[in-house]
Amino acid sequence: MAYTAQTVEDFKRRYPAFDAVADATVQYWLEEAETDCAIWADDTRPRAVLTLTAHNLASNGAISGAIPAGLTSFKSGTFSATVSDGLASMTGYAATTYGREFLAMRRIAFAGPIMAWTAPTDV
Repeated sequence: MAYTAQTVEDFKRRYPAFDAVADATVQYWLEEAETDCAIWADDTRPRAVLTLTAHNLASNGAISGAIPAGLTSFKSGTFSATVSDGLASMTGYAATTYGREFLAMRRIAFAGPIMAWTAPTDV
């Protein structure tokens, strides 16, 4: 089965949270993800492209929830907020749910044998 590039409609069907994001913005990040995922096998590439696109959009502020991720407490008068150290320290793919899904997919798609080597010692 030949690979077919993912469309904005494919993306918004899988991730309806991005429905309000402009199609041109989604298309830009889809094209980026298509390039980044070019080495994936044809059967897993569509999901990888969509998930990476979602991560990139979320990382770049395309959507935001009413409550920031990791917020553990909030006070309004003389503003005060506490953010979970664990979530606040997450960076890269780990910073979004979509990125964590992408990492899990990448581990499965590119897992292989692990080789160990012990240097010879002088006798």
